[in-house]
Amino acid sequence: MANIGYFDNAKKEYVITNMRPRRPLSNYLWNELFLLNIDNFGFGESFLRISSEERRVLFGGGEATRLVYIKDRDTKEFYDINRNYRDLAFDKYECHVGIGYQQIISEYKGIETSLTVTVPTVGHAELWKITVKNNSNTDRNIDLIPYGRPDANVTTHLAYGHADYDSALGGLYFCHDAFAVDHDYSGVYMKASELPDSYDLSDINFKGVYNSWANPQALKEDSLTNKGASFDDTYCAAMQFKLTLKPNEEKVLYVVFGIATGIEDAIAQSNEYLAENAFENAIAEVKRIADEMDALYVLDTPDEYINIMINTWLKRQISLGKTWGRVCSKGFRDIMQDTAGLAAFDGKMAREKILLCLAHQRPNGNPMRAFDPIARTPYYDGAAWIPATVLAYLNETGDLSVLDEVCPYFECDEEGTVFDHMYRGLRFLLDNRGARNMVLWGGGDWNDSINNTGYQQKGESAWLSIATVKAITEFCRICEIMGGKDELIANIKEEQALLKAAILENAFEGDQFIYGITDWDELVGSKTNVEGQTYLNAQTWAVLADMLDEEGLNKIMQTVEDKLKCDFGYVQCEPPYSKKDEHIGRMAYFIPGGYENGSVYNHGVAFKIAADCKLGHADLAYETLKLISYDNPKNDNSGVEPYVVTNMYLGPQEPNRPGFSFYSWITGTAGWIYRDVTEFMLGVGGEWTGLKIKPCLPSAWNEATVSRVYRGATYNISFKRTGSYKLIVDGNAIDGCIAPVFPEGSVHTVVCEF
Repeated sequence: MANIGYFDNAKKEYVITNMRPRRPLSNYLWNELFLLNIDNFGFGESFLRISSEERRVLFGGGEATRLVYIKDRDTKEFYDINRNYRDLAFDKYECHVGIGYQQIISEYKGIETSLTVTVPTVGHAELWKITVKNNSNTDRNIDLIPYGRPDANVTTHLAYGHADYDSALGGLYFCHDAFAVDHDYSGVYMKASELPDSYDLSDINFKGVYNSWANPQALKEDSLTNKGASFDDTYCAAMQFKLTLKPNEEKVLYVVFGIATGIEDAIAQSNEYLAENAFENAIAEVKRIADEMDALYVLDTPDEYINIMINTWLKRQISLGKTWGRVCSKGFRDIMQDTAGLAAFDGKMAREKILLCLAHQRPNGNPMRAFDPIARTPYYDGAAWIPATVLAYLNETGDLSVLDEVCPYFECDEEGTVFDHMYRGLRFLLDNRGARNMVLWGGGDWNDSINNTGYQQKGESAWLSIATVKAITEFCRICEIMGGKDELIANIKEEQALLKAAILENAFEGDQFIYGITDWDELVGSKTNVEGQTYLNAQTWAVLADMLDEEGLNKIMQTVEDKLKCDFGYVQCEPPYSKKDEHIGRMAYFIPGGYENGSVYNHGVAFKIAADCKLGHADLAYETLKLISYDNPKNDNSGVEPYVVTNMYLGPQEPNRPGFSFYSWITGTAGWIYRDVTEFMLGVGGEWTGLKIKPCLPSAWNEATVSRVYRGATYNISFKRTGSYKLIVDGNAIDGCIAPVFPEGSVHTVVCEF
């Protein structure tokens, strides 16, 4: 296995010890309005969300975003502690990926340094803590120079920009007072807990026009230039602090970079962020929130990696998704899916996110594809995700009142209850069907890259039709919980039966379901196709929607095993498209093995795990989970961060880097994998009447434990393999698989024999 690092579970950290992994490994730090993406070098963007359409960037990311330089004033040698551009023989290097912080530690020639970065739970700034320690046995004269590359310009007109040291601030202030800009965030500032000995504000002076960050011009001099800057496109923020350290002496410096509406705002912010213990308190608050969340579901199985991911890291990844969507945008389906997972450990936030999403549903029932910023592409699948998320919320919280909550429809004066939104969404799907009575494809469904099959309002998506069957089942369950809706249930079940019959007549090929039929009456995902003959999601969702009897479902899942399995997961389609096809869309233009065109697209693989569990295929579910894990020995240098799940691995037919992971963190895979393990494999999930406990554990696991907080009560559950199912709650055997709802604050012992 590639040597990357190790988990420190006591500190809830992943410690990266390889300074040069296959690709830089990312972490995210955020609050509700400000987000920072930081890699193991300390590089990455940060920005403030101003509105659904606008951001104010603090750091634009890319090369040399954040650096800390050390210069020995006696030898004149200098280097950066976090990127190590000169590739020096550091005596120590570690990057500690933490919950709400990132810390980079290095040591060279007796000087040990660390850079820790965090984002407070409120505000629009990032905070740095820099420590320098003399581990040698002689006094050392050291220059400490923190450096950042702020994105100071709000517009492209450089003549608006100027920057200088501000004595009232006691730091550097970058101003871009532009004409006709519709927000007030014109300023960026840098301030430290001590006054600097010198400073620079432009890379022209600091790095030099023809120098590199490995060899900045300014570090060849005794001091920085103390010059302001204007009309510049690449500002910098650098401060020099002259230190003399005795043996074993350590110096701590705090630095804040923030976005401000003016110099007075910058002064007020920086004073708050640099107050005593402000940095430590910011990290402590993030940890407190995370610890409370983590305690709601604690798992102990024979697989330590799964324990780590479920108990800490997947909750963190889901939390990023519920706040920032896929970072580049907040997709309706994306937030809905994350919220379904989030409901188990943050019901209050789940309710807020449901209402946020529904406020972006058109009055015709079809939601926007995405918001922040708005994406008006006419994808048709959004409404199919609503019932599952609302049902998950109801089962977890017991909060029936959410269905009567009124929220607006998008860009109109209409509003309706959550129930109205949900039903109107189903009506959009059921009322927009094609000649074969299957749901129209429109501009696309879950598979964003099949995006030219249905613009003529003729093409029909078999997958979306199957997803609609599943959504109707979930909707009917919600109606049963509400009571008094027998007629509505009967009517919509009749429509469901007709839709199901249409799918079986037009989209079923005996051992697989096709994916759809285009505007030109061409089959997609059919055995009759030359390329793209079998699609993963059409089969797995047929299981989730109960499209066939058990024998039939097992047969189509055998097709998945036979045709779509590879050494590092299950590909989204096989064979991938090698020829362009305008009737398919961009998917047929991707390289074979890229994205949906034959990659191991892990969101889809997570659906497959859920389907395996539903059919009782415990060993297959577990094997599938291990195939896409970072420690799969057949793909042990994929580039993926060990502490998150990734969007995809390039497929086996990708010619150059099969198995390589490009994107992690920002994927719906996290929420589904969390539910795969907690609700489907361990079988512990909320139902309206109580906590369902029905495991589907791999044969290698004879025992496991779960501590689960459900509606305020704690259930301490022990699983023991005996060969027959029995549920014992507080010493009493109960009928069925649902433990009752108990009073908030109570603690209960559950033994589940299986």
